[in-house]
Amino acid sequence: MSAIVASPSFHVSPSLRLGIGRFLLLAAVLAVWQFAPAYTLIDSLISRPTLVAERIFQWIANGLLIRESIATLSSVIFGLFFGGVAGSFLGLVAGFWRPVGAIVEPWLTGLFALPKSAFIPLFILWFGISGRQHVLFVATVVFFFFFFAMFNGARNVPASWRNLLALSGANAFQSIRILYIPASFGWLLAAMRLAIPHAFVAAISIEVIASRDGLGHLVKTSSAVLDATGTVAAVAWLVALSTTLGATSIKLAESARWNK
Repeated sequence: MSAIVASPSFHVSPSLRLGIGRFLLLAAVLAVWQFAPAYTLIDSLISRPTLVAERIFQWIANGLLIRESIATLSSVIFGLFFGGVAGSFLGLVAGFWRPVGAIVEPWLTGLFALPKSAFIPLFILWFGISGRQHVLFVATVVFFFFFFAMFNGARNVPASWRNLLALSGANAFQSIRILYIPASFGWLLAAMRLAIPHAFVAAISIEVIASRDGLGHLVKTSSAVLDATGTVAAVAWLVALSTTLGATSIKLAESARWNK
């Protein structure tokens, strides 16, 4: 009688496989960057990963990177808050009261199509070189994402649901609280996914052009003295910071959605 020996099988989840694949891709890129011959990658223009990591740790140790990160994050977070509140409120109003939407939607669509960087000189003229200027510019950029999210979310509420609430005697504010805001939550998550990276782009853009601090200022000052290591280190830290903030914000928003 023969014994059948079952070999153990290991199951790897799809999310783990995806994480391993991303890690291997990043490791391969860093390895090529680090060990590429000098005649293919000019160190004075692109530096090396070990030098970039050393500069980041140096900036963390002396507090420079923390100070500049706080300045940029302040602009991004406050800009997202003010722009998100204003955009969500106006979008909800325009989506719920259709005459209001018919008036403001074409104008905001036209403004949304304009390159926002063209308004930076006006923001400098109006508000000077200050943190307030950075926050207001970021808020202006992200405002449109939240406006159109709430506007489309309110407009896509099924007519049968609206009629049901009307028949039950709900007033406008009850309809907004019970139906329109929950129905637009998925749209808001999509808006947040787009708004966070654009908020960082807006903050860095205005810091590069006119600022006294921030990661954009650090990029500008490093590139002005032809410091490739410093420039790449500031950009790498910015990418890590924006990715972490974006992923954390989405996770928290999704958890709040499902725990409601």
